[in-house]
Amino acid sequence: MIEGLQQADRCRSVGEYVAVTVGGAVGAALRYEVWTWRASPRWLLMSTFGVNVFGCLVVGAALGYLWGRPAPVARAGVFGLACGFTTFSLYAFQAVTHRGAWNSVVYLVGTPIIALIAMALGAAITKPSSAR
Repeated sequence: MIEGLQQADRCRSVGEYVAVTVGGAVGAALRYEVWTWRASPRWLLMSTFGVNVFGCLVVGAALGYLWGRPAPVARAGVFGLACGFTTFSLYAFQAVTHRGAWNSVVYLVGTPIIALIAMALGAAITKPSSAR
């Protein structure tokens, strides 16, 4: 993986877990706030699009700034905030930092397709029989 971003051989500190937890909670609350500003279907699509793009900008800028610096608590907080705010930011980050170009393409294209199939399957399985 990318040097400086993942070190599987070291123990995580309590501070890192607190930072990722607080960041995730703040990010989720911010996303909910943006999502509920208006009640139209168009707003829901536009707010999701905006949140995802903005989340990618924030995580890219923060992790670019933190690159190679010994700041595991700050990095954990950024990941928590970005991933609580949007699920798309880590997906995009992983796609552009993966070592294999073809694996990245398969990941980028395959993830939303498989996710949509899984969502449709989940809805079909749990839909009440009277609504089918």
